[in-house]
Amino acid sequence: MKKLFLMVMAVWAGLAGTAAAQNSLSPAEATVYEGDKLADEGAWCWFADPRALHYENASGTINSSYVGYIDVHGAVKAVQYDFLKGRRSEVLIRSYFQPDDHNNPTFLVLPDERVMIFYSRHTDEPCFYYRISQVPGDITTLGEEKKILTKDNTTYPSPFILSDDPEHIYLCWRGIRWHPTIARLSLPDENDEVQIDWGPYQMVQSTGARPYAKYYSNGKDRIMFTYTTGHPDNENPNWLYLNRVNIKTLQLEDVQGKVLSTIADGPFKVNRTEQYAVDYPVAVVDHTPGVRDWVWQVATDKQGHPVIAMVKISGDKKKHDYYYTYWDGQAWK
Repeated sequence: MKKLFLMVMAVWAGLAGTAAAQNSLSPAEATVYEGDKLADEGAWCWFADPRALHYENASGTINSSYVGYIDVHGAVKAVQYDFLKGRRSEVLIRSYFQPDDHNNPTFLVLPDERVMIFYSRHTDEPCFYYRISQVPGDITTLGEEKKILTKDNTTYPSPFILSDDPEHIYLCWRGIRWHPTIARLSLPDENDEVQIDWGPYQMVQSTGARPYAKYYSNGKDRIMFTYTTGHPDNENPNWLYLNRVNIKTLQLEDVQGKVLSTIADGPFKVNRTEQYAVDYPVAVVDHTPGVRDWVWQVATDKQGHPVIAMVKISGDKKKHDYYYTYWDGQAWK
């Protein structure tokens, strides 16, 4: 990750230098860098993660980026760029899927360094699909398609492996009652089959119809997720919340570690009343009156505190203001 960060910073520094050089050029001489196109047709939705992943191993045998998307024909695809070989490969993961941006694939690097790819249809089929590369780090060698059956609808898979439990995959998605849902899976066996050994469980129950969640882990023992009361088209006001999953206790916590619920006992009830904000002041990230909150991303700062990219939309939906909100150790700022 440090190498990736340095690479990104180097790109930014290069772009800044290019911009500075362009300031001394005439308009006719100046050029604008508009990025490198990966695919002619492709889309993704930002509620399934990671949609793109960079992986380098310590031995130096793997240094690749993977970017997933779905095209207008309903083909689930990914681009792999191998930095060691300087080679770009487009991989067809699945044909004849829904042409719907909800269905973009997400990636997980397994302990044996093979890459596992998750994808699902948009809430009309109770299962996830997955394929696993047969060669470490190389998704051009995907094995056969497998299924994870569920009782309820599936959308937006976000998979994690954490160092305190390296024998399991934790999969989060929009599932039971269209709410944040979690299950624990076994690692793939010799036939690449996985089994659900805990869950699926609905984690929260909102007064809104469909909370939208973004997930992030500390890589060790907790998965944090930030979510709204519901969709901002339908909720006014629309609050923003953050909870954490403790994988050791399988309980839901606030950002300070206060236990909110035992996940298997039933969903934690969430609403947007002032009394709720009094009762759970740390679990509520934003409750600006008359504002429709919307969430883009969650990550952590150097101290491990959550930072959330978000949008505040006016009640009439004509104004969108962009913010980041962060936990400073004592309060949300």
